[in-house]
Formats: sequence, C-alpha cells, structure tokens
Amino acid sequence: MSATQPLPFGRYELLERLGAGGMAMVYRGKYTAGPGITKTVVIKRVLGEYADNPAFVEMFLNEARISVGLNHGNIVQVFDFGQVEGEYFLAMEFVDGQPLSHVLKQLKARGLAWMPAPLAVSTVIELCRGLHHAHTRTDEQGAPLGLVHRDISPDNVLVSYEGEVKVSDFGIAKARLAGRPETEVGVVKGKYPYLAPEQLKQWPSDARADVYAVGVVLFELLCGERPITGNELEIFQRAIEGRHTPARSLNPGLDEDLLSILKRALMPSPDERYRSAEALQQSLSDWLGSHAPRLPTHARKLFMAWCFQEQLAAQHRDVSIPEPFLRQLQTWRDERLLASRAPVDAESAPPSPAMHEWPVFPAELVAKSLPRAPYAPPTAPEPMAPARRKIRWHRHWRNGLIMGGGGLLGVMLLLWVVRSGEQHPRSPSDEAAAAYSMGRAFLELGRPSDALASFRDCVAADPRSGPCRFALANTYESLGRLKEARTEYDRYLRLGLQGPSSDHAREFLKAPPP
Repeated sequence: MSATQPLPFGRYELLERLGAGGMAMVYRGKYTAGPGITKTVVIKRVLGEYADNPAFVEMFLNEARISVGLNHGNIVQVFDFGQVEGEYFLAMEFVDGQPLSHVLKQLKARGLAWMPAPLAVSTVIELCRGLHHAHTRTDEQGAPLGLVHRDISPDNVLVSYEGEVKVSDFGIAKARLAGRPETEVGVVKGKYPYLAPEQLKQWPSDARADVYAVGVVLFELLCGERPITGNELEIFQRAIEGRHTPARSLNPGLDEDLLSILKRALMPSPDERYRSAEALQQSLSDWLGSHAPRLPTHARKLFMAWCFQEQLAAQHRDVSIPEPFLRQLQTWRDERLLASRAPVDAESAPPSPAMHEWPVFPAELVAKSLPRAPYAPPTAPEPMAPARRKIRWHRHWRNGLIMGGGGLLGVMLLLWVVRSGEQHPRSPSDEAAAAYSMGRAFLELGRPSDALASFRDCVAADPRSGPCRFALANTYESLGRLKEARTEYDRYLRLGLQGPSSDHAREFLKAPPP
C-alpha cells in the first residue's frame, strides 16, 4: 500500500502497512477529527481466522475495553476499538521510534555488545512504571483487575526518538492466549525465553511473572544475550532450576549491586522474586542514584539519535549529537579502551562548552581502570625461601621498581592463600613468581594487556603453577575473551586444586560456551 494512496477504513485512513502482528495486520493510519485536524495512529485489524471465533472475539473486545482504560505515559494508549465491515480493529497511539529489539540489533551493528548500564537501567525503570500502573488497575467498583501482560519482550517495548519508553500490546497477549486451543502452543513457543517458570509449567501467574520477564529484558540489555538460550526443552529445564548464564561471563564490568538485582528478578520461585514491578523499579532507581546520579534526563534521546542517525537523516530530520556524548559512546564501544582507561575525575575536569547538553563525565559513567573481573580470589604463589629467592634482575631491569617490594608482597599473598584454603602442590619457580608479581602489579596500574603477557610468561615458566594458571584464565575472562578463558580454566582444574578459585572455574565452565 502506498503512503500516497490512503485506504478508507471507517473513521480512519490506512496510509501504509507496517507488518503482521501475530493475530492482526498493523497499519499506520490517520484520524481526521475535523477540517485540518488530523492525528497519526496505529490500526490493528484482526485477521479473518480469529474473527470467525466467537470466544476469541468476546475476549478481544473485553481486553480492548480494559486497554482503553489504561492511561499512563509508559503504556501505548489504546483509544478506540470497533468493527468495520465485519473486521475488528484497535486504534492505538503511534510511537515515533523503534522496538527495543531493533535497538539491540542496532547497538551490535554499531560496535556495542550491550547497552551501557546507566542507559539500560533507566530504560527498564520506565518499563517498570508502566507495568505497575497496569498491575494495580481496578474496575469501577474498586476491585483489582489482576492484569498481567504475560508477553513482555524487547518486541513489545517501544522507545521513541525522544527517549520515551512505552509498553505495547497490553491485554492482547491475554486475548490471543484465550483464542483457539490449537494456536496457543505456537504463541507460547515464540516467547519461551521470556516466560517465567510458572508460565512454562502452565501454573497460575500474577504480576511477578512480568517481573521475571523484565529481568530477562534487563539481562539482555546489560549482557547482549538472554540469560538462557537453547531449544525449548533446555530453556524449560534451566528456567525452572534457575540455571542462568552468569552475567559476568558476558559482561565483566557489572557490579555486585546490579548482579543482586538481576538475581532476585530472575529467581525461579515467584515468592523469592520482587513482589511487584514497583519494587524492582525502586531497586533500580537506588542503583542509578548511587552509580550514575548525573545521567542527563535526555540521555536516551541522544542515544536513540546516535543509534538511528541514518534512518533519521533519510527522513530529513535534524540529528544533532553533542561531541561529549560521542566521546562517551566511544569509551563504551571500544572494549579494550574500556579495560585500560584511567578513571576521570569529574570534579577537576575542565568545563565543557556543551555542559548544558551533557555534563562533564562523572566517574560512574566512565570506565574504571579495569572492568571488575567475575571473580578474583586472592590466589598467589607462596613466598620463596631466602635461599631460593634469586631473582634474575638482568632479565627484568625495566621492572625493578615493581619488583622492589616482592618480599612484602609474597608475605601478603601467603596470608591470602591460607585464608582462601587453596591447596597448591608446590611453590612456583623464581621466574614464574617474578612474572606473577609483575602481572598483579600491571593489573593494579590498569594495564590488563601487559598483565596478560606477564601471566603467559608465568605459565610458560611453570605450567603447573595454580596461581599463574588461574590468573591467566581470570584475566582472559575480564577482557571478554571467553574461549581462551574456558581453555585456561579447564587446564587449571586439571591440576586437582580445591578452593574458591576452583569453585569459580567450575561455575564458569558450566555456562554455555560462547
């Protein structure tokens, strides 16, 4: 259908077909309220095979009436429904933007493996606001409606070019699940990765099922992948057992507070989950207030303009992105830069000419010296006996200053080893100990690539050194080189060691390979 040849449809004109939405065909349309007064809308026309089912039509009309009663800035508004020439339809708010699923694809196409944490959290906060409004709606007598979306996924979360976040298809999920029995399985299969365990087991579900789905969406934004992948049987088994891919195996930079929020949102038991979308929203708001308090209110708008600047330019729309925001995006895009960049002191940074558009980057928005490794237990070689501590200074003259405190470092490392309960079969060689100490020092200086080279030297000098092998694997993991990390963790476990480091290695290897 051409946009220049509108098709009459009752009080509306259909301008162009946007695509099929499961049970309906979706169009961009125009509503004319009076001479010169028009409004762009989205029209969903129910497909014929559903229109012939009386039970489905009754449920569709009931859910449509409920959707009309939802009035919140984070929910796509449904303001009309009816029947034209035997076809049922919904008239909905037109959101000038993109589904979150398209945003994720565009991110990867532009070099970002995942959405930066402050932007991801702020997006999900808005999603939670919309859901809580729906979950707590009552009828005219004040009785709870018990609304549950049951189909939350990146496809049903829209982000406008102005940065607004809106939940779409409220009520439609329930309507289509109440349709023909032979189609229910197909509908559920399509969104298996986002369904809560109680939904997968076909148990009664409430708002906490939506909380679980929001947790999956948040995980996907932060890590670039869903917490559980595989076929339907694998998803079912892992979801009900709570066996999710460790978030840090995908994004080593996630902090403990955010990991705790993810863990609680994704608990397999509804009783252990956040009890409402509002409770999840509050935890995320607390995190944002403490980790990114100076995130600009228009950050999502700038982010959307950057993601879709070609599409916006093709529509002859102005795309103006401040230079400071582009610099910040560059730090997020380049993982190696992210791993080695020194912290920025926001208070001492010089004023920016675009200060009113994007503040000088606070520390919480700039990469630290090294992304937090998934687990870095204090494993290290035992201190060398005085008679054996013969460091070959002529081979390490450039690192003399670093090695100057080797004796003290050895004592400290010994205490750490004792506390961790790690059982190393023997002390590493002098050369391995020196390389290990250099690697640890490079990590402290925020130079992970140099640390990696030192840990390789350590393993080459003493292949059976547990501390050297684990440090090499852990550094690979922190840099996102997961295949190399798996190889080294496997070699580490073959040494037969026990303790926290071994526990972490086994946990990492349980995750699906990249």
